[in-house]
Amino acid sequence: MKLPIYHISDGFHARAISSHLLNEGSVLLKGFDVQQAPISEHKSSLLEMCSAVGDPVSHDAQGTLVWDIRSNPDVQTLKNGIVTYSEHNHEADLHTDSQYSEYPEDYFALLTLRQATCGGGWSYLLSLADLIQDLNNTTTGREMIDVLSTTDYPFIMPRVFKLNNDDKPEYNFGPILRDQEIRFRIDTIQKAIELNPHFCTEIQVSAFNYLKDVVTSSDHIEKFLLEDGDLIFINNKTMLHGRSQFTDHSRHLLRVRMNKQKS
Repeated sequence: MKLPIYHISDGFHARAISSHLLNEGSVLLKGFDVQQAPISEHKSSLLEMCSAVGDPVSHDAQGTLVWDIRSNPDVQTLKNGIVTYSEHNHEADLHTDSQYSEYPEDYFALLTLRQATCGGGWSYLLSLADLIQDLNNTTTGREMIDVLSTTDYPFIMPRVFKLNNDDKPEYNFGPILRDQEIRFRIDTIQKAIELNPHFCTEIQVSAFNYLKDVVTSSDHIEKFLLEDGDLIFINNKTMLHGRSQFTDHSRHLLRVRMNKQKS
């Protein structure tokens, strides 16, 4: 599915963005001015735009609505936990945001303040529609859809989003596929199963591994580079997103999570 692209100079039309999120799953606006104003003003402008598209959702217990995405070289993966992708510069496998939450948000937006200048940090998108098509291409894939849709999988919560400050892992449970929606991240599921093998049956593990292979090898993955001033909106229920590794630690994005506006 081709990413729709517009320029911010043509205006910001929240209704059109919402339509793209529902129909195509994503939309990119180019030309956001990120050079002049301080970051605090960029955050305010981004939040205002996102509030016209959806209802912003807090990232953490402190009520943070605009989240900084920049690598921290000192962050390490914990023995009994997961480090969120927004904290490091390694490759981020295709996933949905907040899959560890009881109710993952419907949409999110990313504003690029400074792209990586090292040649890395490429963005990936894969639509649920294309993924289901890939699965339906084989008898095994069709069988796995049933397992992924009708059984609950464990999702371990990244350290930074935990509600408690102790070392005890926190989990949420739910199907990976449900009602034309997907909830998926490889490492949060793998880590949960590694710590608690009884969470999943053998067929569940097989279905997860099959899905993982289909996701990572799909010919439908769209790859592109987010440049300074690019603002992308993504449907978190119908699109998987990811990025390649980068070495430029000055790469900086802002994220706002949203739910659909109540009618």
